[in-house]
Amino acid sequence: MKYFEFGKENKELMVLLHGGGTSYLGILPTAKKIAEQYHVILTAYDGFNPSEPETEFRSVAYEARSLEDYIIDNYDGKVDILYGLSYGCRTLMQVLEDNRLAITTTIADGMSLKDYPDIKNDVLKEIYLFFFTGTFFVIMGRAGKLRKRFLAKITGRSLAEADRILYTKASWKSWKNQDKCLIGKKTDYSVFQNTDMHIWYGVKGTVDRKLSAGLEDLKQKGYPFTCKIFEDMGHGGLIGENTGQFIREVEKAHASGKDCN
Repeated sequence: MKYFEFGKENKELMVLLHGGGTSYLGILPTAKKIAEQYHVILTAYDGFNPSEPETEFRSVAYEARSLEDYIIDNYDGKVDILYGLSYGCRTLMQVLEDNRLAITTTIADGMSLKDYPDIKNDVLKEIYLFFFTGTFFVIMGRAGKLRKRFLAKITGRSLAEADRILYTKASWKSWKNQDKCLIGKKTDYSVFQNTDMHIWYGVKGTVDRKLSAGLEDLKQKGYPFTCKIFEDMGHGGLIGENTGQFIREVEKAHASGKDCN
């Protein structure tokens, strides 16, 4: 994992985790704007980093541990705001398991509430990855004009945004490892207790409507979190296309987090 830091002169630290199949460039403009008032660390995953194309994605646990150690070594393990988008929420949840860290406010934007299947047989795993990961690899990892139009439609984003955020040079191995590491892993929602947890969904497209399936069940189980639905936003639309509103929403969420501490 690589780190891009902006606004180091500012007091409060915000860490940004981008989505899967994309690079840090997708939220770089917003990161630079946020840096006018926050110290921002924008992460870049191995295998999906244009500045290090030779790297390969290993696992969520590996990326998370790299970030955790970096925060501990450089910032005493303290994060004011941890934000994850889409697949980045998988890393976010892993980071929340590290009791060495003190994270005031956490925002999971477009988080999937469905775990991967628990497949024990190695052959069946490979078959699953061939079809499941392969579909996303073809649609996103090697997206052409028509595929980008399709992605823009289902995510509720503009075509220009779909074109800008996608990273089409990641290897098949990096794509496969994104999913392989999560087969059989059960999400531990008890880590919500380690922070002031906020979950966001932009349901203008169809993606977040599917990702949020199970939201009511999560509420009924009593895990502590606040949920906000944005009817006029697409998947990741706040941080991508609506920087001003993103900052305002972050400030509101963070104010409640500081009140809890």
